[in-house]
Amino acid sequence: MLTSLSGRMPLALPVEPPAKPPSKQRATAMFKRSFLMVLMIVSLVFASAFASQLWITRTLPSSHDPGLSIDQAFKTSKVPLLVEFYSDTCGTCQTLTPVIHELQAGPYKDRLTLVMLDVSEPSNQEIAKLFGVDALPGVFIFDHHHMKKYPIKPENFVSKGTLQQAIDAALSETMKQASGRSATSQKVALRLGQ
Repeated sequence: MLTSLSGRMPLALPVEPPAKPPSKQRATAMFKRSFLMVLMIVSLVFASAFASQLWITRTLPSSHDPGLSIDQAFKTSKVPLLVEFYSDTCGTCQTLTPVIHELQAGPYKDRLTLVMLDVSEPSNQEIAKLFGVDALPGVFIFDHHHMKKYPIKPENFVSKGTLQQAIDAALSETMKQASGRSATSQKVALRLGQ
């Protein structure tokens, strides 16, 4: 026993009765509640991860990809191609792709065919080399009838307006090229007497 410092009465510590083990029914109920709580926490974690993944994938360039290969575009398109080289890990691509998609669906709907090429795919890496892509995103207006490419420079990615001006300038170059070729081919046909 402990005695107080003043020497008077001894101090007695309260003694708690030993804790009884929970009954089998109570233990089962506690286990079920704990299991349900853990299950709810795990499901919330997975649900939030899934929701964030859905939110993130909406902003990825690949979510805007029309699924048109450059070979298909060559065979079917009657208008110049708007070719975008991208990667889902490229931040500028994530910002620029929705703008390009919006422009292609709006003012350039019947004037350009959008082709998006993911450079992480080996088959597209060779095409990127042919186009001379050295940075992402790489954006080109490609006149596949005359095999001429018109690069859109990165400084034109600043705003939708500057991008639209650059696309318009490239399209006017393709028109000059097309009219120049047709005039030349007409002169050649006249000389040949056709």
